[in-house]
Amino acid sequence: MKFSVVIFADTDVIAAGAARPVYGIPLLERHLRVFSSLGARRVSVVGPPAGRDPDVGVDRFDERWFRELRTVDCVRTDESPARWLPESDERALVLDARHLYDPRVLRAMIDVGSNRRAVDPAARESCRLLAADADLLAELTASWAGSESLWSALNAAPDSVCPVYDLHDMDPYIVDLRRSLPPWWIVLDSERKVRRAEGLLIDAAQKGTLDFPAEFIHPPLENLLTKWISASTVTPNQVTTLTIVLAFLTTGLLAAGQLATGYLLAGLIIAFAVGVLDGVDGKLARVTERCTRFGDRYEHILDVVWELTWYWALGWMLSGGGAEVGPFVLSTVITLFYLLDKAATGMFKSRQGIELFDYEPVDRFFRRIGARRNTNVLLLLAGTSAGMLEEAFTFVAIWTVITAAFHWTRAIWLLSKHVPADETNRSV
Repeated sequence: MKFSVVIFADTDVIAAGAARPVYGIPLLERHLRVFSSLGARRVSVVGPPAGRDPDVGVDRFDERWFRELRTVDCVRTDESPARWLPESDERALVLDARHLYDPRVLRAMIDVGSNRRAVDPAARESCRLLAADADLLAELTASWAGSESLWSALNAAPDSVCPVYDLHDMDPYIVDLRRSLPPWWIVLDSERKVRRAEGLLIDAAQKGTLDFPAEFIHPPLENLLTKWISASTVTPNQVTTLTIVLAFLTTGLLAAGQLATGYLLAGLIIAFAVGVLDGVDGKLARVTERCTRFGDRYEHILDVVWELTWYWALGWMLSGGGAEVGPFVLSTVITLFYLLDKAATGMFKSRQGIELFDYEPVDRFFRRIGARRNTNVLLLLAGTSAGMLEEAFTFVAIWTVITAAFHWTRAIWLLSKHVPADETNRSV
């Protein structure tokens, strides 16, 4: 069903909250980016009455981030509500401009149907989030005197007129992040709340069930870089491009390792940095609401290519520039079983709608220690430091075979049981 959005920023207090930057983006602009990605037809920003004009307009915002919206209207609270009431064939999502919501909550309210109000029994404050059709909004604005009059009328309305939607009833599991995360919302009425909101956003951008380095070593560095970059004009796709350039620079340095050990060590150090940056672009996109289909494909297609070039560069280096066959055999083994491993986990996800890595505790444990790029880099760094690079490379090849065999065995066995994805054990 078609939907529009009404954002109230009609008092100085609310307008101040709407102007607070979160990860470098004013909250009102963040709302526009979110609703553009969710498919809203139009957004109406209800601002203060004439004569009081805080900085809540949308004319200064970058239109690229809400270009999918048909219109973005700024209206005054002393104008008739008819200016922003939804059309007869659509419903409206109504909210307070200084409230930051988990996008899953907004999506749930869009999907739940007309005339439902969000409630959070554990909170002391009202969610101030409503999905309503034109008839209900006309009733709630019969004595219109600003947004406070609407929320007061809503609070007085019986559940038979506007039933509640308990946010605690939402499924906390997020398939793409491989983790459970309770839905959240927060009112930005102080700088302390802004810092808490940024903490919630960066936590919600962190994937679960990762390899050991990505879960325990990279996050502090990723979060620090994400915070720093968000205050600049650098985009997630530019971070991805830098990551790719550094990744192929790593390939060249690893191949040149036969000339001097310094090239090899520099290559592996940059490879570690690439692992960190590979997490920054996704987090930056999520916390600044700049996720794009192109960016997702751009990263995930090319990272397979450059990772495999590392193993072939190491094979070239260890073979003395092609003088020996053994290292190339190891490169071939790593490549083949790396692709087989991806095939097993991809097939399972397409059948079950959940990552094999996150299916049961044993799968989550093996994800931490299995052959992955970040794990392999640490093994190769340790081997180089100990003067045992060839042994470390051999171990990476063997461990890649074991990892692929484990995932194929688990995938075939679990699929043969025909266990629905919603019956799996999920952990926070």
